[in-house]
Amino acid sequence: MTDKQRKYAIKLYLRRLKENPDYSENEFGSEVLQHFSEKPLGSPGSVYEPFAMYSDISNLWKALNMSPAEIVKYSGQKMSKFAERFVIPYRTIQAWCDGTNPCPIYTRIMLCELLGILNKTQRKQGER
Repeated sequence: MTDKQRKYAIKLYLRRLKENPDYSENEFGSEVLQHFSEKPLGSPGSVYEPFAMYSDISNLWKALNMSPAEIVKYSGQKMSKFAERFVIPYRTIQAWCDGTNPCPIYTRIMLCELLGILNKTQRKQGER
């Protein structure tokens, strides 16, 4: 998945999630695959490979749906160090992780981006 494709997929996800809170992975995957088969968003010579793209879409879906607690756990840091690293008050991180307060989706996406979770959905050109 190219950078442009990933950005498009994230925008689509956010748009659809506003319209339908029960937006599913299958709906997301089929919409993204359909769009990329019509408009491949990438280098002009890139080949559209639906099977390779499906695993990227699945990984992206998982990253976009990670809870704050899963993001903290993925970082390998304790909550206090995580809060310090991203200059977020500890009590805020704690409230997000225990579900007292919801963590905004854009914050979760930003944290995933900064931790490299979203980059795991990218493939090098020619890699299968």
